[in-house]
Amino acid sequence: MKTKNTVSTFTVLIADDHEIIRRGLKGLISDFWPGVEIIHASTLEQALVEVEKSPSLVIIDVNLPGGNNLKVIDQIKLVQPNAKILVFSSLNENIYAVPYLKSGASGYLTKNAEESEIVTAITTILAGSRYSSRNVKENMFNSILGNDADNPFTKLSGRELEVAELLTKGIGVLEISNQLKLQMGTVSTYKLRLFQKLKIKSIIELAEKMSIYER
Repeated sequence: MKTKNTVSTFTVLIADDHEIIRRGLKGLISDFWPGVEIIHASTLEQALVEVEKSPSLVIIDVNLPGGNNLKVIDQIKLVQPNAKILVFSSLNENIYAVPYLKSGASGYLTKNAEESEIVTAITTILAGSRYSSRNVKENMFNSILGNDADNPFTKLSGRELEVAELLTKGIGVLEISNQLKLQMGTVSTYKLRLFQKLKIKSIIELAEKMSIYER
């Protein structure tokens, strides 16, 4: 049986384009923190408007319509520099959690997380700490110790990871430069660097390697 938290004087912004996710999170949070105020957004534009209200916590799917993955964190921080952000995503944590945490997110959870872990993550972040799963913590620990050879994606910068993801979707350098608002030469440099770091020579190899570490 869940123990309800008596502290309820805070506001949570849930930003996700799937209504079932918004409703599910609202039910869980309201059940554990009776009286909490929940506000919603289904697009990045709506989320940025709601962030101006200074919610205590922003729970966001970074693939919101109008969003651009890692850039979403920067956009929220521009509106509210001290915003506490919990990324709630379907993207695999083995590849994406560390870049989002480095970009300023307060926590990272995948959408298959248990209810108890969601509550723990929210509690941890509201208390002023950061949250990640045990698996992510182990990956970061290995990275610090230089034992991250098993996951080469930990070597990529946030921008390199963005470029890698777009390349695996079949998007060319020109379109990537338009989406990320970068020069084509800059995108080509990121592509070269990530190929070198991953020790690959083609986008096919990139897709194959990414599929391995997303399991």
